Amino acid sequence: MVLSLIYGKKYPKTKIGTIELDATLLEEHSYSSKVTSFPVDRGVNDGFEIVSDHIIKDPDRLTIQGVVSDTPLNILSQFNRSIDAFNSLVRLHETREVISVVTGLKVYTQMVITNLTIPRNLRTGQSLTFNIELQRILFDTSVRLELDRGTPFGGVQDKIPSEIVASNEDIPILMFDPEGSLKDQASSGIDIGQQSLDSVPTASIAKVTSGVLNILGVA
Repeated sequence: MVLSLIYGKKYPKTKIGTIELDATLLEEHSYSSKVTSFPVDRGVNDGFEIVSDHIIKDPDRLTIQGVVSDTPLNILSQFNRSIDAFNSLVRLHETREVISVVTGLKVYTQMVITNLTIPRNLRTGQSLTFNIELQRILFDTSVRLELDRGTPFGGVQDKIPSEIVASNEDIPILMFDPEGSLKDQASSGIDIGQQSLDSVPTASIAKVTSGVLNILGVA
């Protein structure tokens, strides 16, 4: 098991931010999802039920037990590496910095420290042994636009994916409705027909007027 952690790695060194570890005693990669507790309508697509909209993926989580030594194999390494690593880990936690983590299997980005424990005992000696838990933080990649209140879209907030905004296509312009906009696409190709009102006959108007005057006692 120890040899697999040392030699069975895709990446040569485990790194937490800029902190390079001398040894990794444990790596735990956690992936989980939440499933709705309510009944789901059956939808079939090529024989498979469509339920992905009812499954919410949780952020990736990572647990590492690592060691940083004052006497690494590299003789050019600086002295008191364990103290520097301790201070750096505490700083990352206190400042809530978003970092990348290199493990033996995968490189994780957008990670933040959720728990950090540093045990000290007679066995640790001139080294730093620590347990760290990290979770991936999710950023909203959409863009929120508040349209000008003087337009037909006045006061409406629309949420448009950033890639559509970057393409500068099919977006309602703030000052006017361009040809081929989202509004036009929603109504194009649909013949809703025309409706018109016939004029009310004069005799009917006279009859209604006479009835109202009688009720009021004016006639």
